[in-house]
Order: sequence, then C-alpha cells, then structure tokens
Amino acid sequence: METFGRYELLRRLANGGMGQIDLARQKGPVGFQKLLVVKRILPHLSEDEEFLKMFLDEARIAALLNHPNIAQIYESGQADDIYYMAMEYVQGEPITQVVRKAEAQGRPMPVPLLIRIIADAAAALDYVHHAKSPSGRPLGLIHRDVSPQNVMVSFHGTVKLIDFGVAKAANKLSMTSVGAIKGKYAYMSPEQATDQELDGRSDIFGLATILYEQLTGTRLFKRETDHGTLKAVVGHRVPPPSSVVDGIPPGLDEVVLQGLAKHRDDRFERAADFQLALEEVLMHARLPGSPGHLAAFMRELYEQEIEEDRFSSEPTVIFYAPDELRQKDDPSRSGRRPAAPRNEGSGASHSPSRERSASGSGTSRPRTPRPPRRGDS
Repeated sequence: METFGRYELLRRLANGGMGQIDLARQKGPVGFQKLLVVKRILPHLSEDEEFLKMFLDEARIAALLNHPNIAQIYESGQADDIYYMAMEYVQGEPITQVVRKAEAQGRPMPVPLLIRIIADAAAALDYVHHAKSPSGRPLGLIHRDVSPQNVMVSFHGTVKLIDFGVAKAANKLSMTSVGAIKGKYAYMSPEQATDQELDGRSDIFGLATILYEQLTGTRLFKRETDHGTLKAVVGHRVPPPSSVVDGIPPGLDEVVLQGLAKHRDDRFERAADFQLALEEVLMHARLPGSPGHLAAFMRELYEQEIEEDRFSSEPTVIFYAPDELRQKDDPSRSGRRPAAPRNEGSGASHSPSRERSASGSGTSRPRTPRPPRRGDS
C-alpha cells in the first residue's frame, strides 16, 4: 500500500493536470484510524509561486470555517517535498450526479429534496459570507465558484459545500490579475462576468442557477462558446421554471427568479434570506423536504455504493482492553505470578492482541423499508 507522510493512500479519487486527490487513512496508537482525503499538487507546480499561493490560500481559508454544510480541512503541509492538504471525506457525489442516478433508476429526484439541497447549501454560503477570524475580524469571503461540482450530497443526506480554490478573501496571499475572471462561466453572476466588484450576492446567483437547472433539466446560460455563455449570463431573460416543466410548487418561481435577478440589488440581501424563502416554500405547501427525507432517499438510491465502499475502505476494528494492556506491561497488577516460559514443541501459543475484521462478524442488518413520501410520482 502506498504511503504519503503519515497517511496510507487507499485509492485514487481524482487525477488532473494540477494535482491528485486520494482517499487516505490516518493511523494512530491503540487502533485509532480515520478516513480522509489527501489533496496533493504535482511536484513541478510547487515551483509556480502563484499557483502555490492559491493552493495555500484554499487550505488557510477553509481551515477557518466550521459549519456542518462545509467540508472541513484538517491540516496542510509538506511531505516528501510535495505540498498537500488533508480534508474531510465526503462519501457522496455532486448534485448533478445524484439527479442523473435517480433518473437512471426511473425515479426522478423529488422537487422538495432539490429544494432541501439548495437550502442547505445557502446556509453554508451565508456562514461563509459572514465568517470571522478567531480575533473577530470579518474575513470578507466570497466563494466565486458556486457550481454543481462544488455542491456535494453525501450518501447519508448531508449537503457539503466544497472547493475554496478561487475564493476571494480580504487577506489572500495570491492576487487576481485585472481582467482575469475566475470561476465557471455558466454559473457566474452578471457582475462577475463583467469583472465588477463582487459581494455575497454573486454566490446567490450561482446557487439559484443550479436550482433552476436541476428543476427544469436544462442548461440556463451554457452556450457553444465562452463568449456566448457570458453574454447569456448578462442578457438572457430567464423564464419561470413552471413555464418549462410541470410540478413546480407554489411560490418557488418567485424565489428562483429573485435569486437570478440581473441586478444584485434585486436579489436576496443574504444567502440566509434565500434559504428561508426556500424553507417557506416547503412549509407552506407541506412538502416532504426535511433532512430526514433527503437522508432516506440517498440511502436507498446509493444502497449498493454504501455497502461496496464500506468493504473496500473500512479499517480493521481493534479490540481494545486497557486492563489487559496494563497487566501485560506489569504482570504484578494481575494478582498472579508471571507464567513460566513454555518449552518449544508444547503446542501452546499466545497472541497478545485480538483482531477481527468488521466484515467478518457474521451478522447482517435487516433493510429498513422506505417510508412513503407524499409528492413522489
């Protein structure tokens, strides 16, 4: 098994021209083991001062954030002359992959659950926009890359906002060149597409774009060329979702269109306002869009993946008995005399540790029946 620093690398999750992302395991004393993700930059990029600053910025910014809907950064550093960061392992997929998988299985993602995912992501964004340093100084964070790839949904229904690689902060090491637009064009706000000064309302536009596309099954601003995409972001008139597809709950059109307002002053002031508006749509229509409903749907949708991932990456469970370890170190604590050495060939053997595989317990759990959901078609 390949090792990197103090981590065991279990399997490759992603591989690109700038770095590698691996599922890893951190091991410690007395059976301590933790699954996480190790993100490494390629060695030659360590010599690129601007790229290295961006990488370190991402780690430093995300390390200051502590919210249940944001993937955590545990540490960053250098091992074997390679810069890396260790982060939370989100056992799940981006929102677009979840929707596609549901459709492939013949059960399209229920609209209330799409609303839940976006509402939870909005809660994460509001925290980001108003985050402060340990000394109480506002960080001035803007994500700038709110796109489907960065809204993860775990197999157990937890929504996680990831990837702060192009986030804007008040005290970043790296600087964005004048005229350099960062982010994915199809999810930019009009002010971002035209290289204006940004605030948190730009991220709200990107999140509303994701919701629109997942509700309607269409690409809202994506065109054949980057120029055409940016032109659509700035000038395309957005039709209400209900004019594109059926089944849009009352009030949702207005919420989505306010999030997609071309002028930022016409949008929600805060991501928390966007979140509350979505929650009210669910509440007034009495729709099954709670975190529990999302968790139940995801567990059923990804039942096979959950089981496969458990067997492929689950650490060995170590039986730990502190009293036995103390007695082993000091036989006098047991109240018995130390055993005399056995002669070779006696056929007796002693193993001081007990170890078993979690998958070898011989027990199985009954499947939990899926609770009925109102609104499922």
